[in-house]
Amino acid sequence: MRNVILDNVRPFVNGKFEKPTKMCLVDGNWAGEAPEGTEVVDGRGAIALPALFGLGLDFKEPLRDDIYTFKDGVDAMRRGGFYGGLYESSANAIDDSLKLAAIQQISAKFGLSIAFLGAFSKNYQCKDLSEMVELAQGGVVGFGDGNQDCSRTRFLRLAMEYGSMTGKRFFFMPLDDSLRHHGLVHEGCYADTLGMKGIPRVAETVSAFRILEMARFLKVPVHFKQVSCGETLKLIETARAQGVDVTCDVDIYHLLIDDSCLLELNSNCNVPMPFRSAEDREALWKGLESGVVNAISMNHDPVLAQDKEVNFEDAVPGAVSLETALPAIWKPLSERLGAARAVELLSTAPAQLAGVAAAELASGKRAELVLLDPETPTEVASSMFAGQVCNSPLLGKQLPSSILGTYINSEWRGV
Repeated sequence: MRNVILDNVRPFVNGKFEKPTKMCLVDGNWAGEAPEGTEVVDGRGAIALPALFGLGLDFKEPLRDDIYTFKDGVDAMRRGGFYGGLYESSANAIDDSLKLAAIQQISAKFGLSIAFLGAFSKNYQCKDLSEMVELAQGGVVGFGDGNQDCSRTRFLRLAMEYGSMTGKRFFFMPLDDSLRHHGLVHEGCYADTLGMKGIPRVAETVSAFRILEMARFLKVPVHFKQVSCGETLKLIETARAQGVDVTCDVDIYHLLIDDSCLLELNSNCNVPMPFRSAEDREALWKGLESGVVNAISMNHDPVLAQDKEVNFEDAVPGAVSLETALPAIWKPLSERLGAARAVELLSTAPAQLAGVAAAELASGKRAELVLLDPETPTEVASSMFAGQVCNSPLLGKQLPSSILGTYINSEWRGV
């Protein structure tokens, strides 16, 4: 529906929630009144939040559309209350202008605010430079590594020197592959108990330090994706104090889960950046509080059931998050940091990192919103997920909040 009246809802205005009121949404805007006959939805006192912006989206199309498609991804975004996101596919490196134009054409069909990261190397292999200048001219907002380690430091320098001509930010998942050495989980007591090969913290910090030193030397802005341990945040804080333009995000699941999850042997907890200790998880929360962490990311990475319904060690890493992120994180996030900071971390800050205009939820402006009942729990079922995947660590668990509906791209969708 393009028009809807949301009755008994609490809009988020000027950093706080107003008293329950009636909201008229007409052709994508918050209007004073709606046409006669417009459907009325009882919001039951729920909160109306600005729609979210997701960092780390991978919809697999075209090379792995047997797993997931852009249509599936947009469906997941609408279900979860996302009006936009930053797209970077590990399966589809955007390394030339033709690939960029093709994925932009696919994206344009759906009307959401999708920004794209170009690959700084051909096929993420760190052997040949991509067409970074042409990609920047074509509209990429930055350059990414496809979550692959660029172990050749000289190539890293060449890429960042060339890319510096565009003024764009470089996005890295800091994880040294040689130190990872086929590890699957955090190197700690739970890995030892289960006999699993661990990934030490230094695999992250060594990679982060190397990138920060190059960024300092070349004066290139960088962003760290999926920071998982407190030591990395300390490196970032120190580098900022020394003038390095560095931003970072924390994956939503790393705020909710620590490595004790390994005892469940749930293959959905096999993710590219391992869940660290409870102490690391607390350090990430403190990073949000202090402002060291700029945004919360989604890292929506679909995996087929047949590749997850195997032994933990044999599972394909990855987790989907768009459909469940808000009801999972809102309560602990807003209680600890306040509603205004929670909205910033989930909506405005991620959009700013991607150079996209933030969703508006104000009188007379375009409305992109998600209606959330913060007190009614949600049990995560496979039917909640788009496409043919449901590889979520939260599958079967109860979330503290529930989404009642979303108004994205001038369309109301009740749940």
